[in-house]
Amino acid sequence: MNSQPDQELEQRLQQLEAEINSPTSPPVVAQPQQPVSPTDQPSVVPIVLYRFVNWFKGLSNVGKLIVVAVAFFVGLAILRIVLRLVAAAISLAILAVLLYFAYRFLSARTSDKS
Repeated sequence: MNSQPDQELEQRLQQLEAEINSPTSPPVVAQPQQPVSPTDQPSVVPIVLYRFVNWFKGLSNVGKLIVVAVAFFVGLAILRIVLRLVAAAISLAILAVLLYFAYRFLSARTSDKS
């Protein structure tokens, strides 16, 4: 009756030795917790990009075409907004220069009359 549990223990011990000695499983070493500075943390962007690429590869051809088309139109919309903002900034700069010269002209004219 005692031989069966002994055999099971012996088998389990051999399995554990085989797992420990196998080259595929790296040894688990507990490392002390150290405070992590923001520069030590891995960047989130590569992880998100990797997930997106895997998700995109999993799509069908029609799905890929739809995603590319939507991305193209969203990119065009963003580019259009940026160009409008740049044009508005340039217009405001030109208006400011014109107002400055008008002020200088009027202030010089009023000082000549005095």
